[in-house]
Amino acid sequence: ARGCGGWMKLPISWLREYVDFDDTPQGLADKLTFSGTEVAGIETVGSAFTGIVVGEILKVERHPNADKLTLCTVATGAGELTVVCGAPNAAPGLKVPFAPAGVTLPNGLKLKAAKIRGVESHGMLCAEDELGLSDDHTGLMIFDAAWAAGTPLAEVLGPPETVLELEVTP
Repeated sequence: ARGCGGWMKLPISWLREYVDFDDTPQGLADKLTFSGTEVAGIETVGSAFTGIVVGEILKVERHPNADKLTLCTVATGAGELTVVCGAPNAAPGLKVPFAPAGVTLPNGLKLKAAKIRGVESHGMLCAEDELGLSDDHTGLMIFDAAWAAGTPLAEVLGPPETVLELEVTP
């Protein structure tokens, strides 16, 4: 029989639900490695998401000057704004991450109101990769419909999480 191994990502918060320990992530990684479980890395996933909120897409229209872009009217909790969007899954009624002009994304990109193909866009609707949550850029991240427009993203996703990447051996 062939053995199978692989990698597992273990959030520190999950571990704390089962084991009571008072150690730093690096101290825990050292102890796990010493016990025979290789820790390949320690990373932080997520951020404080300052200024990013839940936006509700109210209306989606074709961009007049671009075939692959749409104009989304977005409820932000503080009013309605127009956002130029290239995501294929933008649709009325969806609750998605909205980063208004003036916000800095977790990857360091500072957003400005800008004309995109002749239409002013007042922010960005975000995919997971733009928020530093994964490499997924297939479409907008979609939230449960129960979240109200304007809810801070940090409330929806929680605080940044420290994650250990462990080698799982057969």
